[in-house]
Amino acid sequence: MPDHHDQIPSREKVLIIGAGPAGLAAAAALKALEVPFDLVDRAKHVGGIWNEERADSPVWPSMEMISSREFTQYEDMLQPVSFPEFLSPGHMAKYLRAYAARHELTAHFRPGVEVRYARPFEDGVWQVELSTGEVLIYRAVISAHGIVERPHRPDWAADVPKSVQVIHSKDWTGPDGLEGKRVLVVGSGQSAADISVDAARRALEVRWSVRTGHWVVPRRIGGVPGDVAASREPALLGGLNEKIAEAVVGRSVGTPQDAGLPEPVLPLLEDSVIISDDVLARVREGRITPAGAITSVTEDGTVYHDGPSHHAGHLRYAPDLIVLATGYESGAGHLPEDVVPRTAAGDLDLFLGAFPRGRDDLVVLGQQRVAGGALPVLVEQADVAAYVLAASRAGGSSALRRFQQLRAGSESAVPVADSSAGSGVLGRLSGVLGAHKVTARASATTPRIGSGDEAGEMLVPAADRDTLLARLRSVRDLFA
Repeated sequence: MPDHHDQIPSREKVLIIGAGPAGLAAAAALKALEVPFDLVDRAKHVGGIWNEERADSPVWPSMEMISSREFTQYEDMLQPVSFPEFLSPGHMAKYLRAYAARHELTAHFRPGVEVRYARPFEDGVWQVELSTGEVLIYRAVISAHGIVERPHRPDWAADVPKSVQVIHSKDWTGPDGLEGKRVLVVGSGQSAADISVDAARRALEVRWSVRTGHWVVPRRIGGVPGDVAASREPALLGGLNEKIAEAVVGRSVGTPQDAGLPEPVLPLLEDSVIISDDVLARVREGRITPAGAITSVTEDGTVYHDGPSHHAGHLRYAPDLIVLATGYESGAGHLPEDVVPRTAAGDLDLFLGAFPRGRDDLVVLGQQRVAGGALPVLVEQADVAAYVLAASRAGGSSALRRFQQLRAGSESAVPVADSSAGSGVLGRLSGVLGAHKVTARASATTPRIGSGDEAGEMLVPAADRDTLLARLRSVRDLFA
């Protein structure tokens, strides 16, 4: 039976671009509030980057997730207990498809459809051209394209000759075929660490060019998943938590500087930590060689770099493959560059990381990096977006006016007092839907892809997750 939304003209609908975790969260929230929408994705199935059939996915089959099963689930749907404690990309893809089926989102989904452009003409009027050739009018757009659309490449990468293969971390598929080859991984974050470990399984030699030091934290602390252990720590301990955490991690895996990597710049609880059980061990074994910043590249492909310490002088290396785990630039090809103003630092000027100031008809999800994973932030943003779009469709409300006032000002004016994580759009409906109550949104689903600290403007900015979540929940509660 066709869905009744099929009979609604696009002029009255919201268009959701991207069917990954954020797009599905937005779709479920809109459906719960009876806001009509269409959901499109260039892939044939829902799942976003977790769709293993996507050629442009930055995940690979052997990739290990950085969050445990308990913290890698939507509020209204448990992960199956048969899944491993740390999911593979394949498990996550199955879970997202099940989530879409649970909320009957596939009835609104148009697979294999790409948005060529989406342009606003006036408030509540968007002209959208699809890869099918259709030109449609929508009343609002939620761009849930994530952060992997525009890989960033440092300037020196243009000097690498064609005799040396250069790929971005987005294109990494695993270590097959690296036997006898020398690999250079460039980047300071999670992806660089994961790829270095993966490459060391097969490659003759792996060097890891790291400019910024980060703490390395194991997946489990005392046999308990690290994110679960962290959730049990009382916040009232304050600074003592930091000392305890650093001592526990140091005893468990050691410190990066002891292994030969740069010393972390920030304290552990303020850092964008690298979660890995293997990277420090591979460095100590000599299977991964730390290197400093890249300084130059010669015509024959020889790379010069600083040593792991700037006092070590310049070293040379002749890689067969260079992997750039150097982050992503903000923005989306389907949106006009001027539709969202930028700050003086070049970042998209998005209130709470998702809402362009002055617009009630556009939401941009996935344009911020957060330590600990992006899913809880994306879901809260999707909830707020659904409330805003529902209120706008109804002609306005006092909650919408208060939201508009806050959006026009500074984010620091938004209260940070946390509210119940289970009181969102779907949390409130969980009893009606028969959903189990699960752990509050407090950890990761998506991997932190690229550290973005390898120079260049317009890289996807970082935000403090806990502060952002608290503010999002405060704004969400305006509509309660």
